[in-house]
Amino acid sequence: MTRREPLHIVIVGAGFGGLTAAIECRKRGMNVTVIETYPTSQTFGDIIDFFPNGGRIIERWDKGRVGRDLMRICINQGDRFQYCKADGAIIWEEDWILEPHHYWRQYAGHRGQLHKVILDYAKEIGVEFAFGDRVVQYIDGGSTTTGLKPSVVTASGKTYVGDIVVAADGPRSIARQQVLGLPDTKVNSGYAIFRAYFSLTDEHRKNPLFADFCDPTTDMTKLWVSKDLHMLVYTWNKGKDIGWVLTHKDTEDIGESWSFPGKKEDVLACLAAGGFEQKLVEMVQATPEKNLVDYKLVWRDPLATWLSPSARITLIGDAAHCHLPTSAQGGSQAMEDGVALAVALDRAGGDVPLGLRVFERIRYNRSHVTHMASTSVRDGYHNVDWDGDAIKENPQVLNIPRPEWVIEYDIATESEKHFDHLAADVRSYRPGTIQELALPAGGDYGVDSRKVGHQPKTEGK
Repeated sequence: MTRREPLHIVIVGAGFGGLTAAIECRKRGMNVTVIETYPTSQTFGDIIDFFPNGGRIIERWDKGRVGRDLMRICINQGDRFQYCKADGAIIWEEDWILEPHHYWRQYAGHRGQLHKVILDYAKEIGVEFAFGDRVVQYIDGGSTTTGLKPSVVTASGKTYVGDIVVAADGPRSIARQQVLGLPDTKVNSGYAIFRAYFSLTDEHRKNPLFADFCDPTTDMTKLWVSKDLHMLVYTWNKGKDIGWVLTHKDTEDIGESWSFPGKKEDVLACLAAGGFEQKLVEMVQATPEKNLVDYKLVWRDPLATWLSPSARITLIGDAAHCHLPTSAQGGSQAMEDGVALAVALDRAGGDVPLGLRVFERIRYNRSHVTHMASTSVRDGYHNVDWDGDAIKENPQVLNIPRPEWVIEYDIATESEKHFDHLAADVRSYRPGTIQELALPAGGDYGVDSRKVGHQPKTEGK
């Protein structure tokens, strides 16, 4: 039997989805080159979280060592996640870690710091990186009979050729136009986020209103909600680090850029309009303005396919399914893409189009449901009837969506389990839409599905 040469994977974008794809493909013996526009991840200065379906992927890397490295810089003293009215009155709360086995599978903290740990691991295992260069052209190469492989061209004029090209370059990916032939249809979702991260100092600790933020014994995980506004605050590293995100209505034009320097006066105006408690005002006033970003939340409609005509280029992560933050799954779903991609390519035995077509069928419906939940969950936050009985009877409507069918999912096991029958469907040209051919999502984001069987603790229990 002829020995198969290792596949060469070219990945555009070193975000969490791209890094996961790189690591998982490399661990399966493939050669991987990642092209990343930015020279460093240390400027990624806001907060991000990964729930257990993404965290279980990390847990398996280097026998848990990568997860342990992350946990040292993540929220690791969190007890409760609290959901509050704007004035601070607690409406609903639940355990931050829902189950004991989630401890090494749930990570949240500074985006840049988490990214560096995973990036360093990718380098350790032999992933090659090209930093500081931007991809400006995707070339499909035609069908496999032409003998031409897919490639990309960068702004510096370099060409990278691979057996597979993976577009993991986020919601602004030009692959939508160049690979899929789609118009650039980005639209403002009607919302934007102010976001910031900074370190707390001794001066902050002298302010009584900062007591909860600076507590060295308990990390804060808390959400405040008002009409068309919600603010998430995390603290960690024994009361030394704080990150916050304020989602607000926004109709500004996004033609030139999706990200702008934020203005404190704009944030403070939102807080005043929403009646938010004073300690949040103090927190914003203490935020260095240079750390404040105003980011437009752009919506992308679901795609009919993520694959090029030859099925040798694929989109993954936000390039394929641009989740809004309220799904609480953007990062984890991108990581699931990376694992499923690696498994399918490995199992396809060198048949790249087969591998990519199976990959798409593993992931399409699951990512679609979490993607679409972005808007429904957000609307649930922003359209609460505070004066009626609904919020009293179902306070979990404010819940960060963590249904079991999402967070307990093992993407590696499920990808292995379903490869053979999905590959058989591909080979037999089984008819149907992608929704009909892909694996079922596994659930929905209804209020009942988001309870996860957990209720707030009470005294004496």
